[in-house]
Amino acid sequence: MKYLAASPLTVGIINIIVTLGTIVGFFYFDFSVLEITTSTFFYAMYSAVGLGMMYHRFWTHRSFEFKHQSVKWLLTLFGLLTGRGSIIGWVHVHREHHAFSDTERDPHITNMSLLKIFVPMFSNHGEVINKRLIKDLLTKEHIDMNKYYLLIIVTWVVALFLINPWLAYFTWFLPVFLTNIVWNSFIYYGHSTHIGYQTFPETNDTSTNSWLYSILILGEGWHNNHHKYPHKKTTKEKFWEIDPLHWVIKLVSK
Repeated sequence: MKYLAASPLTVGIINIIVTLGTIVGFFYFDFSVLEITTSTFFYAMYSAVGLGMMYHRFWTHRSFEFKHQSVKWLLTLFGLLTGRGSIIGWVHVHREHHAFSDTERDPHITNMSLLKIFVPMFSNHGEVINKRLIKDLLTKEHIDMNKYYLLIIVTWVVALFLINPWLAYFTWFLPVFLTNIVWNSFIYYGHSTHIGYQTFPETNDTSTNSWLYSILILGEGWHNNHHKYPHKKTTKEKFWEIDPLHWVIKLVSK
């Protein structure tokens, strides 16, 4: 199976469109409390809920189960619309990261640099999927989403733009741009002891816990805790560590 929906070309093109659109809109639109609040809300939905809660904790690690299937797919949509890969593509990369953390086969380590935070198209996570890593996702619905992944995003953004360019900019372009910067830098710095600490050095990798990224991605920054217990609902281990996504999970899970 070709890894088309998470290839460097597809993701890179989406990233360029998002970046250019964000720059143009910055000079075209006015920014007030409404615009800032709207963008912040949708940034949280894309970055924390869409990627952190859905793509990461639910689809990759199966940390919990939903009470209602409709809620599961609604929240998954926010992950799809970030343009960072289909469910199959994103999950494959992250499961490889856990399986081969800090080795030459770790896609996060071998494909990230300071430059790639801004131009991730230079990253290459491979074009062919190892089916053993995502055998639970090789269903018709996931394969179809992988096949029509780009069409889903284009249809959504065009619809928003036709309704109102303001809506497209402040509910997609700007928040997705911020999501890309934060997640790309998180991948780059998530294994850096310069900005974090290790609670569990026995994980035998360089994953670290970071207050900064736990604030920016609502609890996802406790990366070393997560590498120790990847299938837990929460990344929190110490009493003073805060994991807002776990509060959301408790609301929607069985």
